[in-house]
Amino acid sequence: MTRRSIFMGAGLMLASMVFAPARAGAPPSPAGKEEAAKTLRVGDPAPPLGGVRWIKGTRVDGFKPGQVYVVECWATWCGPCRLMMPHLSQLARAYKGKATFLGVDVLEDGKDFKATSARVDAFVAEMGDQMDYSVSQDTEDTLVARTWFRAAKLPGIPATFVVDGQGHIAWLGHPMHLDVVLPAVLKGDFDARQFEDKLAVLEKTQGTFGTAIKQEDYKAALKAAEGLPEGEPAFASSRSVMRLIALVHLDQEGAERVYAEMERAGHANELLAGILMAQEGIPNIWRVRAAGLVKQAAKRKQDLYNLAEVQFKAGLKAEAVESIKAFLAYLKDKSAKEPGKAAALANYIRKAEEALRTYEGGPLAAPGAGK
Repeated sequence: MTRRSIFMGAGLMLASMVFAPARAGAPPSPAGKEEAAKTLRVGDPAPPLGGVRWIKGTRVDGFKPGQVYVVECWATWCGPCRLMMPHLSQLARAYKGKATFLGVDVLEDGKDFKATSARVDAFVAEMGDQMDYSVSQDTEDTLVARTWFRAAKLPGIPATFVVDGQGHIAWLGHPMHLDVVLPAVLKGDFDARQFEDKLAVLEKTQGTFGTAIKQEDYKAALKAAEGLPEGEPAFASSRSVMRLIALVHLDQEGAERVYAEMERAGHANELLAGILMAQEGIPNIWRVRAAGLVKQAAKRKQDLYNLAEVQFKAGLKAEAVESIKAFLAYLKDKSAKEPGKAAALANYIRKAEEALRTYEGGPLAAPGAGK
């Protein structure tokens, strides 16, 4: 129910993953904290992380020669950041010993550093093994936000920096591209300029695709998606998602084949669920599948509110009622154990009770549910 846990919302932010990487916009720099003279580009030495507060995992005091690092800037309030964390954890495990993953919390709200630290610690604890890498919090004077994120002129978070074995920035951008970037950096044959040229082609295609989808011209959307070269790693995930979204409107057998391919590739996840839930006029089986994907990702009690909403929209009334009841029980238990938060939690409890009444009085299932 906080900014970080809302999955469903106006316009479904995650639907933008079809068209461009989803990011949360960064707040303006605090007065007196700008370092306008300094920029951070590919090829520059990686700035130090000195002074960050380590919360979880192995402390990193410097970038060792021969070791590759992935530095991820995130925030507790950033929905896209949270959605990328399970995949970052998968990569951290897959490349253990070859690449070190570091998450640095930046751009938090509030001026009370102690209170902010407590909020960050609670978030990290709640995420558990979905943040299966070293995690730290930016310094009180926002060193990392200034010398990494803002210096790189990136549009928002999550923001990823890959540091090569020589301690230089090999690449910076959105973490959704790490599956392609990281193996190439480890092999020593990554060409950042060439990769950015490919991303420019992808962005142009996404624009054409997005226009076609808005016009409900799904044949044109499919044509745009299939215009991307098959087998090119830089396009693979986006090409699959775009093909699937076009095909769920055009050809169910074709959509099933693409979905099966995405499952095998590990691309059927909560990000895809958000895109599927944004589609109108498609067979309900796709919403049911989306609900299943959200359920797989719902590791925290806070996620149950959003899970219930997705389940209800998919016509899974009994499951929605069960999820929202579990969420209510969590809120009431938290309120009892933490009296100081009772007033704030009361509003969430009220909203969850309203949702429960809606779900209990709603239809048994949406047309075609489970079919």
